Amino acid sequence: MAVVIVYARHSTKCPKSKVKGAGQFRRCKCPLWLRWGNIKRSAKTRSWEIANKKARLLEEELNLKALGVEPPKAPEHISIEAAAELYLADMVQRGKGTGKSGRMLQRLQDYANANNVILLKDVTVRLLTEWRGKWKFDVKSSSPAVHWAVVRTFFRWAYATELILVDPSAKLRCLPYLHNQVYPLSQEEMSRLLAATSECGFGAEVAYRVWVFILLQRWSGLACMDASTLRRDRLTANNNLTRVQRNKTGTEVFVPLPPMVCDALRGLQNDHPDYFFWNPNRMMKRSVVAYFGELLGVVFDKAGVPHGQKEMLSHRFRHTFAVEMLLAGVGIEEVSRLLGHKTIRTTERHYSAWGKKRQEKLEAEVKEAWTKMVPPQLLRSPSQLTVQ
Repeated sequence: MAVVIVYARHSTKCPKSKVKGAGQFRRCKCPLWLRWGNIKRSAKTRSWEIANKKARLLEEELNLKALGVEPPKAPEHISIEAAAELYLADMVQRGKGTGKSGRMLQRLQDYANANNVILLKDVTVRLLTEWRGKWKFDVKSSSPAVHWAVVRTFFRWAYATELILVDPSAKLRCLPYLHNQVYPLSQEEMSRLLAATSECGFGAEVAYRVWVFILLQRWSGLACMDASTLRRDRLTANNNLTRVQRNKTGTEVFVPLPPMVCDALRGLQNDHPDYFFWNPNRMMKRSVVAYFGELLGVVFDKAGVPHGQKEMLSHRFRHTFAVEMLLAGVGIEEVSRLLGHKTIRTTERHYSAWGKKRQEKLEAEVKEAWTKMVPPQLLRSPSQLTVQ
């Protein structure tokens, strides 16, 4: 069985060049070589991780030859386009949404091709840095960080599946997440919004649809795309939303709804029998989100509820749902599950402003618990406790 050893071939300027047995010294940047038997070959790298990976591949090749088996030919280097197609197919197999990943990888491919880079192995740290610097996302939001995380995930996958020997994205730092504080709607603002749906000149059918949509978002906490594409069979006879899979994360959500909201949903007419609001034969998901976004903008303006120009208004109802649950005493872990967040850290980042009230509640509960405990007995009186 062949054994390939990786060792450093120190240059004359390296302090370890004249030290016996320093071939395994890893703190210098000297070139690495491979050795098996009396044969030596340059690993063509200074990275021990990459050199060890090459050594294991070479061992497999040598062992196959020793058994008289012709080793498989090394695959040709894959293009960015082909790697992206494989990655997106893998995401589909794992039940993940591919929208954001597909868009970012297409942008990467377009930029790389414009710079005469076709193969994935030729994507460098410099290329990624320059491309990232040309992004048009709002720098005061978390969009750059979120989209960079999508790109890094792709390169980690490519490295893990041995499509590339080096992950160029690993050498770049993550972008900071900037979380603007969320602002829930007050009960008075909610009442004004619901009343305004019939005062915007929509027509009776559209006004009712918007009214029901606002109620659904406020009492379910669903994001706009999840609410607008909600299937009728997800609402049970017990007034629960079950098996609702979030478009963004793929997480399944379970949410009980008030009877009044359920009655409004069941009374809603739609031109597709399987959905409350959406007709997939006429509209893409992004189109129905944009449609409700425009309608909500009119409603907010008519109700006199202030909002930012670029603010996603439908998320105000999601924030209201989460904050009201927290203030009502529902644990943040349960709220995180209701919202369909992958981790509780996401929930904590968005709703940290309401942490103080939760802490005050916890403080009161701890002090209440003290009244039911045996108080500690001091061995000495406070006057006897002196610093030696």
